[in-house]
Amino acid sequence: MAQVIQGVFPGSFKTKTKKDEKPLPSYILHISITFSDPLIWRRIQVPGQLNLSHLHDVIQQSMGWSNSHVHQFLVGKICYEPTMKSTLLHESKRFDENKYRLYTLEDDMGFMFTYLYGAGEGWEHEIHLEEIVPPTKELKYPVILDGERACPPETVGDIHEYQGFLKAFETPGHKNHDRLFGLTRRADFDPAFFDIAAAKQRITSNFFRLAPAT
Repeated sequence: MAQVIQGVFPGSFKTKTKKDEKPLPSYILHISITFSDPLIWRRIQVPGQLNLSHLHDVIQQSMGWSNSHVHQFLVGKICYEPTMKSTLLHESKRFDENKYRLYTLEDDMGFMFTYLYGAGEGWEHEIHLEEIVPPTKELKYPVILDGERACPPETVGDIHEYQGFLKAFETPGHKNHDRLFGLTRRADFDPAFFDIAAAKQRITSNFFRLAPAT
């Protein structure tokens, strides 16, 4: 299965900036792999001050991915992705995911919110904004609330290929019946099982390790 991500968050995670003087809401997001059947999904609650780069890390850890591929977000009608400081015109026109916090994208998140992971066909995630939680008690760190089914192995190209392996897995005697065991390198791999305790530990350990001093 995918390896645990360690120390991937860029810079210090700050709960407020000078511009963020009032408490901010948090967001409950339902994230599912598009076209998965049965649906592979996670539900998370994230602070409004998270930027899209941090959200990428939370999705990676909640799903069980290993941050091995390129990614981008489509929020509203704009694509956001990791960028590097550059004087090149095509680079300067890109929308840097590090510069956009969730609370500034609230309206667009309700319109269209997609997370793409992997080159080529890759893995498309549909993100549904389920609830805007008022800041009566400000959420400082992301939490995973629920989810179903295991993360597919990243050596599989996309959900359609994975569904084919699942069909073979569920068909005794099929020539590819044991293929998922080989791809995950786990003899106990269960596509129906989601280890929420492990997901919570991945998220908690990374955010608390980088927590700012108070």
